[in-house]
Amino acid sequence: MTEKFIISLTKKSERRLDKLILENCPPNLSLSRTKIQDLIKQKMIFDPQKQNALTLKTKTDDLMQVILYYDQHLQRTLIPEDLDVPIVFEDNSLIVFNKPSNMVVHPVKSAQRGTLVNFLIYKFQDTLPITYDRFRPGIVHRLDKDTSGLIIVAKTKLSAGSLIKQFKSRKVKKVYLALCIGNPLENLSKIIGKPGINMLEDNILEVKTNIRRNKINREMMEVCTNDGRLAISRFTVQTVYNLGKNQKLSLVSCEIETGRTHQIRVHAKFIECPIFGDNLYKLRRKEDVDVKKTILPLLDGKRSRQMLHAHELSIVHPESSKPLIFRSILPYDFSNLLSNLGKYKTSRIGNKLV
Repeated sequence: MTEKFIISLTKKSERRLDKLILENCPPNLSLSRTKIQDLIKQKMIFDPQKQNALTLKTKTDDLMQVILYYDQHLQRTLIPEDLDVPIVFEDNSLIVFNKPSNMVVHPVKSAQRGTLVNFLIYKFQDTLPITYDRFRPGIVHRLDKDTSGLIIVAKTKLSAGSLIKQFKSRKVKKVYLALCIGNPLENLSKIIGKPGINMLEDNILEVKTNIRRNKINREMMEVCTNDGRLAISRFTVQTVYNLGKNQKLSLVSCEIETGRTHQIRVHAKFIECPIFGDNLYKLRRKEDVDVKKTILPLLDGKRSRQMLHAHELSIVHPESSKPLIFRSILPYDFSNLLSNLGKYKTSRIGNKLV
């Protein structure tokens, strides 16, 4: 049953409507910013004085209250599903999965299926702690749908609080593997002049920029100079594959100090070496199209997804305080493609690729 909630906007440090409502939302509603945005889009939030539905662009300066219509019980009807999600580690405090690609971490509506949370409900019923909202039991961080690899789930309230704090304070070491188009080390003369790009020791390419949501395409993030949130990524070239005809791919490890939405994908595009298979952040260059044509026969007839894998996570155990390092194996599509690319691999002498 849809219920009516009146929320007084007594705290006014935020100006955006979704952020302002989140700031003033009573804890018992357990609403996330994403859910609030969804309710706004569904025209379920109103101005009680004007009796009109609010939008994400509504000016909030004179807004004192909002009426919100919401069915809390819908969140209890998430569908449990027995899915194949490999477990890397598990104890009484937490569980670490090697998430497959093409799997969403958490649903945004109760009827959604095939997400990691659907599996968590099947495996743990209702025993996991609620973190940001009831759609995310035990969830302390996330991965994009097509990004495979390590994801940690909290099994207790104490564990959830500790892990969320570690992620927010940047104490979690996060290393990804990505297959990128081109070789950033051969493109330095072109990209090193961009603001926020620096070469560190051992041929590590650091990208330190602000990132914000694109104002035209809200699904995309973008680098900006005077807005957004700080994002720090460090790229290291592991292997270069020379496909001929000026076509190259690079297997790159990327350690991220921050955890912004689409961060690695945005920064890979910024250094002009986008992740292979990433259709959202691709560059419209002839060489990128040529690389895709060359690689398609090596994919065993399967569709190409963004070749990005969360390979390593280092945390402090929430209860024992012992440092833990987790590493995951590459999924078959990624490892099989690298195997098929073996004949194109260049040789390495020290840190120099020849």
